[in-house]
Amino acid sequence: MTTGKRLASVLIVLLALIGTKTVFAAGVEIPPVNNLNELGRISQQQGIPVVVFVSRDACPYCRTLRDTILVPMLTAGKFEHRAIIVEASLDQVNPFTGFENRQITAMDFGQFYRAEITPTLLFLDSEGREIGKRITGISNLEFYGHYLQMSINEALLAVRSEIQQN
Repeated sequence: MTTGKRLASVLIVLLALIGTKTVFAAGVEIPPVNNLNELGRISQQQGIPVVVFVSRDACPYCRTLRDTILVPMLTAGKFEHRAIIVEASLDQVNPFTGFENRQITAMDFGQFYRAEITPTLLFLDSEGREIGKRITGISNLEFYGHYLQMSINEALLAVRSEIQQN
């Protein structure tokens, strides 16, 4: 086999691997908020915070955050055993179950948490109390992952502190 054919074969294999990874990553989505009461129970059992990504469908910054930071981190397992992440689109019309086990609209949820500016990440405990510094907007995409990890660490400490006090 000539050097050119070997190089072409290696290139084809690499492209196939890259394509597989891209397809795999493209299949990962942030779950939409459905039942925060149930997530609160899971949060308490596992000792991890609930991270709510407050977004809007037409928000370009939300798409950027989702596609370049959140989905890749979710795909890489960065939230595993550290946080539960869900997305609450303020444009969602169907109500969902809130932490108090009552139906709430996404707009009411956003107003309750004063999270009408999107994107916003809320760090909540099992009862829906804010336990970490929220991240609103995107001030620096390069450092966003770092800020997110710091906020998750802060929320993890708060959740574990609550568990020890009880």
